[in-house]
Amino acid sequence: MSLHRIDAPVHAPLAPLCRPDPRDTLLDRLCEVAHSVPDAIAIDSGEGTVTFDELLHRTYASARKIADLTSNDLRPIAVDAACTIDSITLMLAVMASGHSLVPLDTNLPENRSASIAKAASALRLTTSDLADAQISSLPLPAFTGGRTALIAFTSGSTGAAKGVLLSHRMCLTKAYEVSSALGLTTRDRVGNALPVSFGAGLNTLFAGLLSGASVYCTDPRSTQSTALTEWIEQSALTTLHCSPSLVRSFATGVEPISSVPDDAVPSLRVVTTYGEALHSKDVSAFRSALGSGASFVNWYATTEAGAVAFDVYSAGRPLPPGYLPAGKQPRGKTVDIVGPDGTPVTTGAIGEVRVSAPVLADGYLGLDDLTRSRFFSDRVQHHYRTGDLGRVDSDGVLHLAGRVDEAIKVRGYLVEPAEVEGFVRSLPGITDVFVTSCVHDGSSELAAYFVGSCHTESEVRSALRENFPEWMVPMFVVELDSIPRNERGKVDRNALPSPLSRPTPHHAAVGATERWVASVVSTQIDTDRIGRDDDFSALGATSLSMVNILIAVNDMMHVQLTPSDLGSAMTVRTLAELIDRKLSESETVTKNDGSTVLVRLNKSGGHPALFVVTGAGVPALGMVPLARRMSGDRAVYALQPRGLDGTAIPDRTVRGAARRYIREIKSVQPEGPYIVAGHSIGGWTALEVARLLTEAGDVVEQVVLLDPLLLRDILDRLPGGPGLPHAAPLFVRPANIPIRDRIRYRIRLARAGLKRESTTERWLTFALVASKAMSRHRPKPWAGAATVVVSDDNVADPASWAAVVTGRLTLVHVKSSHNEFVREPAVVAVAEAVENAVGSPIR
Repeated sequence: MSLHRIDAPVHAPLAPLCRPDPRDTLLDRLCEVAHSVPDAIAIDSGEGTVTFDELLHRTYASARKIADLTSNDLRPIAVDAACTIDSITLMLAVMASGHSLVPLDTNLPENRSASIAKAASALRLTTSDLADAQISSLPLPAFTGGRTALIAFTSGSTGAAKGVLLSHRMCLTKAYEVSSALGLTTRDRVGNALPVSFGAGLNTLFAGLLSGASVYCTDPRSTQSTALTEWIEQSALTTLHCSPSLVRSFATGVEPISSVPDDAVPSLRVVTTYGEALHSKDVSAFRSALGSGASFVNWYATTEAGAVAFDVYSAGRPLPPGYLPAGKQPRGKTVDIVGPDGTPVTTGAIGEVRVSAPVLADGYLGLDDLTRSRFFSDRVQHHYRTGDLGRVDSDGVLHLAGRVDEAIKVRGYLVEPAEVEGFVRSLPGITDVFVTSCVHDGSSELAAYFVGSCHTESEVRSALRENFPEWMVPMFVVELDSIPRNERGKVDRNALPSPLSRPTPHHAAVGATERWVASVVSTQIDTDRIGRDDDFSALGATSLSMVNILIAVNDMMHVQLTPSDLGSAMTVRTLAELIDRKLSESETVTKNDGSTVLVRLNKSGGHPALFVVTGAGVPALGMVPLARRMSGDRAVYALQPRGLDGTAIPDRTVRGAARRYIREIKSVQPEGPYIVAGHSIGGWTALEVARLLTEAGDVVEQVVLLDPLLLRDILDRLPGGPGLPHAAPLFVRPANIPIRDRIRYRIRLARAGLKRESTTERWLTFALVASKAMSRHRPKPWAGAATVVVSDDNVADPASWAAVVTGRLTLVHVKSSHNEFVREPAVVAVAEAVENAVGSPIR
């Protein structure tokens, strides 16, 4: 690695990242980059950016705090590794302070994080700990590239996770391999769609930063593929680093194409995938979905050895059928296929993949026997036996063929079944356990068989979820009377029942919340039959479908669940219970001076306030995404039905609701001009509010209608409406409510608002109240200024809307469904239309 002299001129050209020598450390190179490109963006987390100069100063300031806090305690430091600037700065600071970093995935159960920290004998440190610490000028220790920078924990065959020891020089080597293979420079915008808590994500971060490139970080587990597409385009990424499963999510429902399309994303030049095999069909479908001619790099690496093989598939290169081979060895490394005795096998024969290089990992923490069995050195270089089976063809291309040991690749992660098996065996009352793999939808998944009278299958699965990450929790958990074994006592795999064909009792969802949850989950995992106690994983939910379930639940139910919340509630019943509990807790929040009708959604002021009438049965919380997207200098209030957030008789007519809303509006803004908006069925109430205000002599500056469905029966009630041909199609609710429940809801209409119900039951009841009121309402044309924002489910014909608005009409179409209209990401365009209507910039 080339380091500038101390007296080198400021902003000297940055030398390429080179293969490091024994003296070099990660922080040496970061100093070099910051010296050359101080004002360039180093990290963009989506919530903020930091330049290289700022990153370097923050890192060293934090490192001195760490040195002061730990004094002479040189134990490793475990930190929560998230895709945020504060978290990344803390990780760099730990290594700059001379400590070894133990990154902990923020999605891990706390029990798992605690066991990893204990195994590493590590201190736990958070960004809050550092923020509270005093500024220190303590000098930092001097060290070279041989110092352990990182302890990366992976699944272990001993029944506990094993820590791989990686020196600064090894981390630099792994970063160099990515940088040199992809030709990263200061002109690149590196899209890191991998969790930085894992080896590939952290290595991508290092490769980008130490090449002087800007690194854009996002955690794909909390983002939908549609949002990731916008992220790629808006960030003008030049490289994308992700898992093959994420590539598949972009391509869902898209037919592969035989020719490379015109570049709709011209900035994107290369996509690199890690962790599992990449299928050629997914490459073609990705190129079709994004309209991208980017090259694809299939990257095969291990935590212990770094890059083992890779191959580049440019836009014009034909793709081989099926899964892409691992590729050829990188420069500076030798890859051999060896037999059990360690001698090379003949070309084309299958054997264990062995990697030889000048620098590798330093072994496993506290596991000397395992280290000796996997690593050895001679006078020339170091060698590592990967445990992967493979063969090298006559062209020198490596093809993988499974594992030597019992380790299984599950969703890109290497899992030792013995670790899962050991935990289940430790549960009270469990007398026998066997964990193996099975193929489900073309991918390897874990299946756990157990014998014991004290635990149900769901209880065993719940215990696993409390202690293991998602990919280590078996998709199938099967209780048996006994595990079949042969005369030698070994498990008879052929006699085990297939977990895929087991009939399970079906218990239908009960209550509104459970039915909503069942509807969401069945849509995301593409199944028509889901019982209230069926485990989502056992039904085939993948990590990507779980992300979509989480986002859909948060949007539709107006809650803020975390991935760990969802991980602890993986059935319709338990997830519905969690949602109801969260909603009950939130109902005491966001009230304005005791009012349960008018709810302040932000703390801004200055401009005339925006008053938004919510849709049928929609609480004020449903308007929070819109308020967040509005400019910070305008107060935003939501008007929700009386009784929706308490116990009170609701208004039974649109006119009655409008009069109540006017009283609430005048309690905070006695005089006009007024700006009134309404979402969905609330749009018709907003029009009535505006009309009554005008009749009373008040000035209504603007009315904004947010996708009120202009149905045929509504249009026919307007002057001139019956002769207009275009109306919105009849909208069907997403929840499948049985007839007996519809009858029950209608009977309870008379008691709406008087009896406390579960939150979602109340929402549905009030939706029926609003629909009934609207069926009796005869809307009158609005003669003032109005902006109508419509979705794909609504009518966009100006002539039809001219029957509603006879004054100045502005019609805006937002590409979205009616259900998604005020949720991310559609709410961005909706907020922009609102701001254009009322005259102030959006966020």
